Amino acid sequence: MIKYMNVEQVANEFGITPASVYKLMNHNDPNKRLEPVNRETYRGDGGYVFRVEDVERIKPLYIKNDLTSAQAAKQIGRSTSYIHKLIQDGVIDYYEGEYRGKKTYFLKQEDLDKLSEVKGAAERNETLFDPKTGAFLFQLYMKGDQLARVVHIKKFSRTKVEISLQLDNGKILPYYEAISDGWEPVTQLNSKKAITTYGYSVFEFPIPATMDSIIYSIIEELMKQAGPANLRINRSNKVIRVEVKKVVLKGILAATHPDMIDRMKLFLKRGKIISKYDGLLIDTGLSPITLYISEDRKEKLIEKLTNNKVTLQEWADEINNLDQIQFDQLLHSLGRLFSSAPAVRENE
Repeated sequence: MIKYMNVEQVANEFGITPASVYKLMNHNDPNKRLEPVNRETYRGDGGYVFRVEDVERIKPLYIKNDLTSAQAAKQIGRSTSYIHKLIQDGVIDYYEGEYRGKKTYFLKQEDLDKLSEVKGAAERNETLFDPKTGAFLFQLYMKGDQLARVVHIKKFSRTKVEISLQLDNGKILPYYEAISDGWEPVTQLNSKKAITTYGYSVFEFPIPATMDSIIYSIIEELMKQAGPANLRINRSNKVIRVEVKKVVLKGILAATHPDMIDRMKLFLKRGKIISKYDGLLIDTGLSPITLYISEDRKEKLIEKLTNNKVTLQEWADEINNLDQIQFDQLLHSLGRLFSSAPAVRENE
């Protein structure tokens, strides 16, 4: 029977990095601290060693069977702020607990599965990709010289998914009926990992009039090269809003795809489009900023955001989402704040 574990084994057990294990060793709260048995002699022992019973004691603090808000968001293809909004509106049950040293919202899997039973949940559970069928939103299908595209994929649970195709004449076909009738996909998706860089570029395309529209071709290209894990798509009656992580569209060059690039630049709302030797870089245009404020005001700011169930980054995202008029008004308010503040003398 194993009585001791090393850093690597603890990291694997908790699903964290070895660096995070070292943080647990120095946690301010002794009840959450993982104390090695050889803190003073670890060099001669070849590394830190922990009692299995100590690992098991704090394991519930760092491993949960239920879903964190981030895990729930990923499962249904939405943002964490969307899950927080459901919680704030009382749409879904949750509880608060600690996970990896931080206070976190938790949801039960069965509650997430029941989300489709809540009013309007069918729209909330619209997803971009169904791994079982390989169907993805706006995927092109052909039957002879006829065209159709996937127009919605609604996930009701882990096992129940509804997929529909739309023909150029407006007719809607259920997915399996279309497949049995001879419709075949023109393109397939390859597996893409989640892109870890922060933020999204934003496009707002008008609703295309035909299935062969270049707008659909652009979205399909983004889906193929970035992957559905790195896209967010929302539709209204007039606009398709596409948000995409930083990605290079390989082979999309000014010499070969001038119309596509022109349309992308026309409908880009936030971010940058940069031509490269091997393709087209879709960049978020976001850059970090470091601020220093007093500790007490920092705590009050975080407390205020926490009470409103918003993170500091989500608050910053709201600033990014302001239109130009709203942003100018914000700058004007800041200007009045600075003009009314007392001047600070140099070397004071």
